[in-house]
Amino acid sequence: MRQAGYTLVELLIGLVLLSTIFALGWSGLRRARDAAALEGAARSVMRQLTLGRNIAVARREPVRLRAGPTDLALYAADGSRLSALDIGPGGELPVDSVDVRPSTIRFNARGHAGAGSIYLWKGRRGIRLVCNFLGRVRRETVSAP
Repeated sequence: MRQAGYTLVELLIGLVLLSTIFALGWSGLRRARDAAALEGAARSVMRQLTLGRNIAVARREPVRLRAGPTDLALYAADGSRLSALDIGPGGELPVDSVDVRPSTIRFNARGHAGAGSIYLWKGRRGIRLVCNFLGRVRRETVSAP
């Protein structure tokens, strides 16, 4: 007469299979989470650029966008800070790094901009936001070399 239940070997095989499936799913989940965070950060920066352009037109004075070590901020012509987005895991931009090239993007009183790019990096993935002379922004996907 045989008792109902599983042998130790069957339980170990099941445990190995479950842990393998979990490990594969976990890495995919992490990549999806990082991609979503990067997309959200790109939308926030695009809103910041639009805000800078609108403020420049409304005030009829130049506005600058510059990245600092912990934030991405808009500055008025007199140097006062208008708006900022925090960079880092707990901030509005949950990315590893932000790079503005050239170091400042300027909007004039008519809303036109000096051409420039903003790079957002999360791991090996990146998004490049390109601002043209008219102040319009387009998005490009980039990867680390």
